[in-house]
Amino acid sequence: MSEWMRKVLESKRQMRKQIAAPPFSEKIKILEKLRDRSLAIASNPLRRRSFHRG
Repeated sequence: MSEWMRKVLESKRQMRKQIAAPPFSEKIKILEKLRDRSLAIASNPLRRRSFHRG
């Protein structure tokens, strides 16, 4: 395994630890914020695609 791949895998491990660390109630708050943001993005009229005939 290359040194670069080892660094990538270690970075993933560290990120998983950071994500797992907060209490469940904090994770729910983050999830609610993400859901609200997703809904706002989905309802933005600039996001709608225009269809072009080719």
